[in-house]
Amino acid sequence: MITIVSGLPRSGTSLMMQMLAAGGMLILSDGERQADVDNPRGYLEWERIKQLPKDPACIAEAEGKVAKSSRAFCFHFPKDTNIA
Repeated sequence: MITIVSGLPRSGTSLMMQMLAAGGMLILSDGERQADVDNPRGYLEWERIKQLPKDPACIAEAEGKVAKSSRAFCFHFPKDTNIA
C-alpha cells in the first residue's frame, strides 16, 4: 500500500508528513527541497513524483511508504495502484 499526502500549498502537508514519520511510517523523500525559514523542519517531498504523467510506473517506488503529491499528480496514478 502507498499512503499519499496531498493538499494545496501552505495547507499543512509537510506537518502531516512529519506526524506520520513520528508515528513510525516510512517517508519517501529525496531531500531535494531543503528546509528554509518558512519550513525549518523540511518539506519531505519526492521530486520524482512529478514524472508521474510521463512514467506512471515510478509510483511503485513508494510501495510501503508515504509520499507527498500535489493534487494535479494524483490523477496520474495507475488504476491498479493500492493507495490510501
